[in-house]
Amino acid sequence: MSSYISRLLKSSFPSKRLVSQLTPRGEGKLGALLRQLGLQKMLGVFGSKEGTGQRGITTTAVVAQKMLTDDMELATGLFKRELKLRQAGNEDPWTMAKPLKRGAGRENDPTEIPSAFDGRLVGCLCLGDRGPKWMWLEKGAPKRCECGHYYVLKKADPI
Repeated sequence: MSSYISRLLKSSFPSKRLVSQLTPRGEGKLGALLRQLGLQKMLGVFGSKEGTGQRGITTTAVVAQKMLTDDMELATGLFKRELKLRQAGNEDPWTMAKPLKRGAGRENDPTEIPSAFDGRLVGCLCLGDRGPKWMWLEKGAPKRCECGHYYVLKKADPI
């Protein structure tokens, strides 16, 4: 028995095998021995709860819901209005699925751009250019692009 104790004292972190050779469960004689040697901290390593109250474990039945929360319950503001329009059958409430086609573009027959506000940023795809020409279109008289095409703001209902 003394060889086991000397091995236990020499090892920095005793293995479970070494402890199992001393006692079957790591409690009882070993616990008393470790207390005599002043090594009570090691009792926690072996799963002993001496000196502390046993904690009870309680479980309750939990009903798992297999459904996710609906988007409509969480949505607010513009997103909620957009979802309502999509449910009503309008798949493109912002009219962004395809670009607006240019009309005649003359001064007396300009291309109408719908907007719920007093101004809108418009990009004209002029012939021969790689990118769009951007311009700020405001309510009132038609505005002319660099290519000569005219645009006017048309009142649209907000979403």
